[in-house]
Amino acid sequence: MERSRSAFDHWMHKHHFTFRDTRGRNITVQCNLCLPKINILSTARDSTSNLKKHLECHSPCQMRKRQHSEISEPEPLFHPSKRLRSAVWEYFGYVKDPGGTINVDGYPICRMCRKKVSARASNTSNMAHHLRDHHPKEFAKMNRKHSVVCRRKIRDTPSSDAPSSDGPSSYGPSILENQTAEPSEAKEAKIDPTIYYQTSQSRLNTLVFNFIVEDVQPISILEQPGFRRLIEILSRGKKVMSQNAFITKLEVAFNKMKGELKVKLDKVKTLCTTADVWSVQDRSYFGMTCHWLEDNLERKSAALACTRIPISYTCETIIAKIQEIHSSYNIESKVQATVTDNGNNFIKAFKEFSSEDDQDVEQSHFEDLGSILCDGEMGGDFFLSYFLPPHQRCASQTLNLIASKDLADAVSKGQTGKLHSSATEKCAAIWHKVQTSTVAADAMESIAKMKFTFPCLNQWSSEYYAINKLMSLTDSQLNELTEILGVPCFTPDETAYLTEYTDVFKPVAFALDLLHGEDKCFLGIVIPTLLTLKRKLEEKAANTRLFSKVIDSTVKAIDSRFKQVFGSSDARLATATMPQFRLWWLPEDERESLRAQLITEVLQVDQGTEETETNGGSVHEDEFFSYGPGSSANKGGKREASEEVWLYLQGTNKDLKCLNEFPGVKKVFIKFNTTLPSSVPVQQLFNNGGNIMTPKGHHLSDEHFERVLLLRYNSKITTALE
Repeated sequence: MERSRSAFDHWMHKHHFTFRDTRGRNITVQCNLCLPKINILSTARDSTSNLKKHLECHSPCQMRKRQHSEISEPEPLFHPSKRLRSAVWEYFGYVKDPGGTINVDGYPICRMCRKKVSARASNTSNMAHHLRDHHPKEFAKMNRKHSVVCRRKIRDTPSSDAPSSDGPSSYGPSILENQTAEPSEAKEAKIDPTIYYQTSQSRLNTLVFNFIVEDVQPISILEQPGFRRLIEILSRGKKVMSQNAFITKLEVAFNKMKGELKVKLDKVKTLCTTADVWSVQDRSYFGMTCHWLEDNLERKSAALACTRIPISYTCETIIAKIQEIHSSYNIESKVQATVTDNGNNFIKAFKEFSSEDDQDVEQSHFEDLGSILCDGEMGGDFFLSYFLPPHQRCASQTLNLIASKDLADAVSKGQTGKLHSSATEKCAAIWHKVQTSTVAADAMESIAKMKFTFPCLNQWSSEYYAINKLMSLTDSQLNELTEILGVPCFTPDETAYLTEYTDVFKPVAFALDLLHGEDKCFLGIVIPTLLTLKRKLEEKAANTRLFSKVIDSTVKAIDSRFKQVFGSSDARLATATMPQFRLWWLPEDERESLRAQLITEVLQVDQGTEETETNGGSVHEDEFFSYGPGSSANKGGKREASEEVWLYLQGTNKDLKCLNEFPGVKKVFIKFNTTLPSSVPVQQLFNNGGNIMTPKGHHLSDEHFERVLLLRYNSKITTALE
């Protein structure tokens, strides 16, 4: 009777021993290395540990020799002669006996670690488990390859009515014959192999939550059968979170985000906010973002609110919301300015309640505090006005208002009014045709060899660029386009008019784009932009034959609508602290006055810094007095403010990094250039909300809707989204 196999039979060192007998659960062997001495050893049937210890103690050279040979030149492995179906055989094989025959003993050897794994009766489960537990990267590679081959099998498998007759199985080629299915190493390096078999339910919930927030998906997607089936298949049976679970996770993430944001804002000394109102689906939302500059002059932004307000809101509603949001983040005293559009409610609110009212106080007097608190009409407004920050109108919207209203009115009322009307009507007909007909759009792209742009409502620059793109076509292309679209052709006068129009007002479009930025756009860029725009328009006026009066009206509109900016001390100091401009933009007779203001500001920010440092600890007597040599006021390492400002103004380096050489000027720059010239960031916040605010997709309360928007906007500066 043949004895049953044991661990000794497939041990790599069994050739050093001779089998003698089986005794119950143990076997006895004789060591060949100990001859001529007879050394009988005993070991368990399922273990070779005793025999291995014997070799390590009595013949360590044999063990080291074997290990060295395995490392330097591993014994080649071969596949069995029968056809293999499983992809796991690529990582396993058998050795050959001295006669050259493959020893298929049911214990294939792993090619990576040279361990033997049991695989009886062609069962490869243990082999796959070995790869999964000990070689996860190779296991992930095998899974990807298997999925590619399965798709090929489905595509290439013949129908049951016409079975394959070419010999091999109709299930397609074997795994080992499809080496081309292996993905590139670069792609494998980017993929985490653990996601194929280690994605937990909590990790899946986090991924789905981040997907909804980051991509601004409607929460109703969690209940859609197709999405649920997709996630369950990809995650191998795990379930998609419910809407209630999403709301719970949303509250936790929002509280974490708000806490981190408060910590960041506590460390900021100066910031600005932007505010606007968004109306959609018979609802109104008040949005606010805040912005500040880091010490490296990098701008950071955060969303503070997108809260529901009554559809018929008033200026008192706006004031109350501004104060409420500022106080909730403890930033009332840090806000340098609040930037808004030119809406009537915002203008009225800041005009009536702003702390910057230029009213001369002839005589100071005191009132009883109790009477103020009891006065129902004055009490609330009194405290609201106290916390209201200075108001900054959106410069880009003001300039857009000049272009779309003042400039357009001057054009329509001038001698070329009829020509302008007929030319723009033909442009509008082309835009309408291309936008409503795919055939017309294809014809446009084939003729113009470029994609077509459509003007946006209330955006003068988009209309300008659309006209400019049409005028970039040759006369033959323009005639061919109008003929195909069935639009009246442009007359030579109309073409000449539009060409001159795009040339004369190109500086206006460029200035709008410049003021529309956020990251590298500062308040100090507004005055130089407007002055340069006026100069370029006046230069155009000398060479144009159609728009000289229009240019005069536009320049007057710039002076009128930006009068507050030109006279603003904050805007002038913001410009003076920008290395790109310094005082070069000012007339000679005004430079000395602004230089004195800059010195005063540098002294104030330096004193503020010293007071902050002093408040942090005790003050020594020698540090309190500042007289004589060695005192803090006479330290050689500190340049006086006037000297620092003089050196800064004499410089020619236009890079912002040069401000690191002038710490006092840099602090003044951060103070005044923290303010943005545009309210575009808060409009971008509303644009993200449009994806959620759909008839089918909006199942969130106003509070939860706000939290989703704020989480997405603030994901770059907080860790609430894992």
